[in-house]
Amino acid sequence: MKNKKGLLLILAGLLVALCVVFEYGMPSDATAKAYFVDVNQNGEQVKKNQFSGYKYTLKGYKKDGSSENITFYSPDKLEKNKKFKIHVSNNQLVANYKQVKKLPSTIQYYAEQ
Repeated sequence: MKNKKGLLLILAGLLVALCVVFEYGMPSDATAKAYFVDVNQNGEQVKKNQFSGYKYTLKGYKKDGSSENITFYSPDKLEKNKKFKIHVSNNQLVANYKQVKKLPSTIQYYAEQ
C-alpha cells in the first residue's frame, strides 16, 4: 500500500513538473509571429479589462522582406523613432520585443521604398 502511494506521489510530482516546464519553460513567442517594426508614432494608451498598455498600428516586416499592416498591443510604451523586433501572439499581444539598431538589410531595402 505504501509503495502505491509513493508511486502515485512521484507520478503526480512529475506531472506537475511537466506542466510547469511547458507553461513557463517554453518561450511563449515560439508560437508568435516575428516582425520588424519602425515605430514612427506614439502608441494609443488602452485600458481594457485586465490589460493596460499601448495599441500600435504599424507596417510590420517579416524576415523574408514581405510586409503587412499589423495592429498589436504592448504592455510597455515603445520609443518613437526606434526599431524593434517584436513577437506578436494570436491575440495581438506582444509576447517579446527587442530594440534593434537597424533593420536587416533585406528588410531595410523594402522599408525604404
